[in-house]
Amino acid sequence: MSTVRTVLFRFFRSFLVFFLLCFTVAFLIMSKREFDEVTINQVLFHMQLMRDNIVTMPGDFIQVFFWHVRNAVLCAFTFAFIRVLPLEGRGRAGLPAACCLVLSALWFLVPGTFIDDLFVKVRWLIVAFLVLTAAGTAGWLEGLSMKARRLFCWTFSGRRLAVLWGGILVYSMFYVNFFTFFQEQAVIGDFYTEGAYVDPRTVKVSGTGTKNLLIIYCESIEDTFGRAEIMGEDLLAPIRPSIRTPDLRIDQMPGADFTIGGIVASQCGIPLKSISILSGNLTGWALDRYLPGAVCLGDYLKADGYHNVYYNGSSGVFSGLDKFFRSHGYQEFMGKEDWIEKKHVDPATMNTWAIYDSDMVDRSIERMDELMAEGKKFSFALSTMDTHEPGFLSPPCVDQGFPESWAGYVKCSLSQVERLLRHIRDKGWEDRFVILVMGDHETRMPEMDGVDLKHVKGRYVLCSLTRDAELIPVRSIITHFDLFPTLLAALGFSVEGDRLGFGYNVFSADVQPEKNYRDKLRKRVLSHSRFYESLWLPEYVGSEE
Repeated sequence: MSTVRTVLFRFFRSFLVFFLLCFTVAFLIMSKREFDEVTINQVLFHMQLMRDNIVTMPGDFIQVFFWHVRNAVLCAFTFAFIRVLPLEGRGRAGLPAACCLVLSALWFLVPGTFIDDLFVKVRWLIVAFLVLTAAGTAGWLEGLSMKARRLFCWTFSGRRLAVLWGGILVYSMFYVNFFTFFQEQAVIGDFYTEGAYVDPRTVKVSGTGTKNLLIIYCESIEDTFGRAEIMGEDLLAPIRPSIRTPDLRIDQMPGADFTIGGIVASQCGIPLKSISILSGNLTGWALDRYLPGAVCLGDYLKADGYHNVYYNGSSGVFSGLDKFFRSHGYQEFMGKEDWIEKKHVDPATMNTWAIYDSDMVDRSIERMDELMAEGKKFSFALSTMDTHEPGFLSPPCVDQGFPESWAGYVKCSLSQVERLLRHIRDKGWEDRFVILVMGDHETRMPEMDGVDLKHVKGRYVLCSLTRDAELIPVRSIITHFDLFPTLLAALGFSVEGDRLGFGYNVFSADVQPEKNYRDKLRKRVLSHSRFYESLWLPEYVGSEE
């Protein structure tokens, strides 16, 4: 009886150790695949949010989490069984061999339908080891089975198991930036409270807007596309009649390298980063309000009497895009779901990602004509989508013979943008608008039509700002953040100190960023900040720092 208790004790002790080991590895794999880079402050803050029911995890993430838990239990049970199985003793084939075969079957039954490539490889290794163990206990391949099990027991015994476990723990701590988190808290401090960031709530913005505003966010379009020596041709040629040579270029900062991030950075002067373990896209989706503690471009325009409109071709729910615009002064928002619900676009005429850019421009022209007829001030923002991966050609471009390639997708999309800009010129409205044509971010693909973009130097996001001639930029390279105060200045507002968020008014010669400002932003703008968290949950976190 004491022998049985000893074996059971050894088994459960081994099971517990192996489960902690397997679950840690599973968590690291899951976090790498399902989330952005996970940091310790995100994990801690996310736990607080979940405790107070402020944020919920998406159902598919919960399923994936329990999938990893089940497999960690199975893996630990298997390892513990092999660990306590007696190495010696023939003629005991029955129960051990049967257990090995049952465990082998469980490796195919327990995981269910969701299987990834890594798990398949691990599963076949473990099943092969279990079959070899079963054969050894039955007296077949006994020598090979004995060597394999002794190697397993030697590897996962005592000090070696402790070293392995310790190594994984240390790697996990580096992975979640455990040491950096405490260094930032104790030594470096909060970047947002050191003077680099100017809280718009403390800045006086006076005057009134004298023109309408048009912002066109061109999906993944960068200034590089106009360099024929790299791309083989000038892919920006379709919009050259309107932008000619842009005098501004956007140096992309962290937190502005995806669509909603680029939009938030340009309208609020801050990056979009994860405050929880959910990615930047999913943070806005999971919370009820979008940056309620921030003051953004739309908030100022609405207060000044502007009617603000945003048109989006893809899902407005994805990434919380609808929440952002509706939370910050936009009275009209249209996303893919809205186009379908209001029967403005037939779903059969859409591509797999969004409505085509040709349809987007048609709808935008119709609405802008209505707004101009009403005679009230308005801002109109829209996003193109045909250059989102995997790339699409609007039907008119197909008829015109544009090629099914990235060069074709880019030129087609920009030809539709030019059609909208040409409509404004044909109507004689140029003097009544400030027009910003910009990429939302650099293209995220490493290669386009055989052109290796990873190693191209001097890549910038496209930026063309049509404004009054007397407004001359004092520098040509800007960030997304700079557009926030710059657009207000172009419209006729006066911004006290010419700074908002991390942005500087590009027309101000009196207030300019320090020489290494962009390098400093790149290093620290995504650092942990209690102040940044307060922009998402002002009443929960508190901003009295």
